Amino acid sequence: MPRKLIVKGPTYFSQRDEDLFYQWLDSIPSVGSVGGKGYEVHIELKRQPSKADLRELLALFFRYRMDMEPLAALKTARNEEWFAGNEKAFWHRPVFGPKRKT
Repeated sequence: MPRKLIVKGPTYFSQRDEDLFYQWLDSIPSVGSVGGKGYEVHIELKRQPSKADLRELLALFFRYRMDMEPLAALKTARNEEWFAGNEKAFWHRPVFGPKRKT
């Protein structure tokens, strides 16, 4: 499991919007610390996100128009079926990319 996610984005529409972004991120139990550099957000994880935590991260990234690809690294054998296996989920393509023919 990655200990740190480095993500491009987010898009804020006001100062309050930015404040709420960080409040939301800080409220997710598996998130340890949050920082940034330029247009990147650095998210340090304390542990593997639970299903509820991962759903919050997916919603947050989607809402704030963030690059969702780094979340693919959080796929585990335990969450693979609902997280990666549901190709109709709103997050599937942004996280895992288009289905490729082999």
